[in-house]
Amino acid sequence: MELQKKFLIFVPSAQLIFLLGFLIPTLCINQSKLRCRESERAALLEFKEGLRDPHSLLSSWEGSECCNWRGIICDNETQHVVSLDLGYRHLFDGPSTSWRLSGEITPLLSLKHLNYLDLSFNDFRGIDIPEFIGSIQGLSYLNLSNAGFGGRIPSQIGNLSRLQYLDLNSFYSWYTLYADDLQWLSHLSSLRYLDMNSVNLANADDWFYAINMLPVLSVLYFPNCQLKEFTTPLAVPNLTSLASLDLSNNQFVSMLPNWLFNMSKLECINLQFNQIRGSIPDAFANMTSLEVIQLRKNELLGGIPQSIGKLCNLRILDLSSNNITDDVSILATISSECAGGTLEILNLRGNNLVGNLSDWLAHFKVLTYLDLGSNLLQGSIPASIGNISTLRSLFLSQNTLNGTLPETMGQLSRLNLFDVSHNSLSGIISQVHFQNLSKLEHLSLGSNSFVFNMSSDWEPPFRLRLIGLRRCRIGPKFPPWLKKQRDYNILDLSYAEINDTAPDWIWNYDQHIFLLDISHNQIAGEVPGRLKYASMSIIDLSFNQFEGPLPGLPASIEYIDFTGNAFSGTIFPLFAQPMLIFSHLIITDNIINGTIPDSICNYLDMFVIDLSSNLLSGELPECWADLGDLSGLNLANNKLTGKIPSSLGTLSWLQALHLNNNSFHGELPTALKSCTMLITFDVGDNKLSGEIPTWIGESLLYLRILRLRSNMFNGNIPAQLSLLTSLQILDLAGNKLSGNIPSSLGNISAMAQTHKPEARMMEVLQGAVQSSLHNYGPSGYSDTLVLVTKGRKMEYTKNLQYVASIDLSENILSGNIPHQLANLYGLQNLNLSGNKLTGKMPENIGQLELLESLDFSRNNLSGSIPSSISLLTSLSLLNLSYNNLSGRIPTGHQLQTLNDPSMYIGNSALCGPPLEECEQNETHSATLPIKDDEESKMLEFYISMILGFVAGFWVVWGILLSIDSVRYAYFEFTDSLLERLSSAFR
Repeated sequence: MELQKKFLIFVPSAQLIFLLGFLIPTLCINQSKLRCRESERAALLEFKEGLRDPHSLLSSWEGSECCNWRGIICDNETQHVVSLDLGYRHLFDGPSTSWRLSGEITPLLSLKHLNYLDLSFNDFRGIDIPEFIGSIQGLSYLNLSNAGFGGRIPSQIGNLSRLQYLDLNSFYSWYTLYADDLQWLSHLSSLRYLDMNSVNLANADDWFYAINMLPVLSVLYFPNCQLKEFTTPLAVPNLTSLASLDLSNNQFVSMLPNWLFNMSKLECINLQFNQIRGSIPDAFANMTSLEVIQLRKNELLGGIPQSIGKLCNLRILDLSSNNITDDVSILATISSECAGGTLEILNLRGNNLVGNLSDWLAHFKVLTYLDLGSNLLQGSIPASIGNISTLRSLFLSQNTLNGTLPETMGQLSRLNLFDVSHNSLSGIISQVHFQNLSKLEHLSLGSNSFVFNMSSDWEPPFRLRLIGLRRCRIGPKFPPWLKKQRDYNILDLSYAEINDTAPDWIWNYDQHIFLLDISHNQIAGEVPGRLKYASMSIIDLSFNQFEGPLPGLPASIEYIDFTGNAFSGTIFPLFAQPMLIFSHLIITDNIINGTIPDSICNYLDMFVIDLSSNLLSGELPECWADLGDLSGLNLANNKLTGKIPSSLGTLSWLQALHLNNNSFHGELPTALKSCTMLITFDVGDNKLSGEIPTWIGESLLYLRILRLRSNMFNGNIPAQLSLLTSLQILDLAGNKLSGNIPSSLGNISAMAQTHKPEARMMEVLQGAVQSSLHNYGPSGYSDTLVLVTKGRKMEYTKNLQYVASIDLSENILSGNIPHQLANLYGLQNLNLSGNKLTGKMPENIGQLELLESLDFSRNNLSGSIPSSISLLTSLSLLNLSYNNLSGRIPTGHQLQTLNDPSMYIGNSALCGPPLEECEQNETHSATLPIKDDEESKMLEFYISMILGFVAGFWVVWGILLSIDSVRYAYFEFTDSLLERLSSAFR
């Protein structure tokens, strides 16, 4: 975002001379000798009357000599007003925007000789740009940037044929300027400088045609203008004088346009933050004047053209955050060409560069900024890196570099920022690595395997502002040299193998600090009752051995994580200051007691509250409606009582709700159906009762986790739960649920996905906290869930989004197991044990190929085990014990490894390994298709029909054979019938 706000502004030397041309003649005038024209003085006073000037910035506008008034310049010979400069930044460098001018602008038509008008950085509160400005024919300089104008840009500005400088930049303005067409621009044939930053040009399809009519245009700034496409000109572009072009942060979705490469005088090109596609063309080599190429954050692919090395004026090359796939050795070619002697800034972060660094890096003679972070680089950092004496910023983070850090780093005497975090580097770090780094302010070595070995009396030559040593071994004691660093605003010593008592100096720091992270160590002691930091945003003391009461914190605190310590007492000390603004309060797994006070609701910016796994007791307050931004609430594993407050239903942004393992009773409040953003809903292990409400399936459509286990819910499982198409975890175990398992549960599409989504369970919560540097600061809040699977409790955090599970065990469910459950192909855990289910196991159970745990034990299932169960190649737990199953146990694949007889115990009619062998005449029903009830009825029908036919046949023929009179009568009747039929056909 910083690069979006502070664009590289390049003004060529000719343009600088042009701007000074307005100022030098007027600054040399002795204003006291000038006489003001009365008509012009009257116009200025009328202009002043329309303005609101609460701090009297125009207090000098009195008397008859207007040429001496603030912001007014008159011509030395004609005594006409030629310049009106009321730009806020020129008038007053004050502390507040309230000093800016506002109000209405009366026409200045009497100032016929005005050639310079600057109203920039005032606050005209969305009024239109006055149309009369287009009538001031002599204007050559017009600056209305960030002055608070809104609405449509008047086309009358196109009448200013002498205009050379036009600035309508609105980036810092609350109000939106727009233009539906730019035809009026084509009349400004003298225009050399044009800035329309953040003006809405979404409907100005003619933008390029209008610009192409400005033959002397030198500087063009159109960033943040919502431009959608590069227009292909019908003719060769006329922009032969263009030196600086900024079209960044628009909506271009195309390849680089061909007309771009016809601008032979172009010195600066900025197209970053678009969606420009395709490869980087060799045609850049023809633009020999280029000094700056900024193509950051696009969709470029392919390699870096070697021809870029031939740009002998190139100072800045930024191709970061694209899809460039190349060997980093391409930089060897570039450094060997003339660009190697001119490049000052080289940024290739966030691409797919591969290969090793080498000595060619030292061939860049004047390089001050090098960023190769977030690529695929490997190998070691060459010792020759110490020869780039001009280097000030070096980023090699987030690669796969290995080996040790060369001691030659200590030769980079100008180095200010050094970041090699998140690699596979190792080895000893000593004071030799820092011996000449007196200008170093940002040191980031985190997420490597460095071991610090400094002498106890080492005096660092630097004063660091960022200290990032995460996962570096700096313990077991706090290193003495850190005590002498008193300017830092980020200190990260997490996972640093420190086994020590926290020193006083870490708490007595009286500076402003953004981040203090000393988590995941063995640091002991008490935290002082009041910390002395001037301000603090983030503090993470988690997973240490701190004890004693919670400390009071600076009012600026935003994020607190004290997880996994031994803090005791109540949480009241944290709320001693009424002005706290924190958004994340995470104090899980301590021994905090007492109640949750109503005052917790006074902190309206609260985003996440996690007080789980403590000794909190009493009922919850009713004030939750005040926390409108709350997205995560975890109060699990405490001793809370009472009913769940209905006011929780007012939390419309709530995504995670954990109230499990407390003593809540009563029914689920209907008001919770208004929490429509819920992703995790866990109220398991309480004393809740009543039926499972149907509104869970009808209203909470984003649910991915529903855990109601170990309560006293009764009645049927509502079929509406099948409407939760995103549901991945359904845990209703340990209740008093009855009736059939709804067959519609087989329609839950999220459980049918064999490839789980990459998106984290709660993306917004986990990315909720961002630090000033991407490698530091917490990532927000990670949801955690305890599941019973494979016969034991397992806690899931990082991989929670990949889990798919159904647990309906320990209820009183009856009926058959729906065969539709076998459509949930992504299911990993299926537990229906401890119910009263009957019938046969689903024949298609083998479709659940990802199933790792299957438990149908302690039911009344009958028939044989389906042979398809042998297709479950991921199965590591199978329990079919205590049913009425019969026949041979299937064999093959994963079943061969599951040889524990206890998983079949209680089924007396089962045989085969790992039980006793089946008898020789034992039917092998396990290998035959199982008929369901309807097929059995059809079979009985056919058998009875055949038996009836046979019986009827022998009854008739038996009579004919045994009784002569009957037999004679039968044959006479037959002969007579045949004779009649024969006569009828003659």
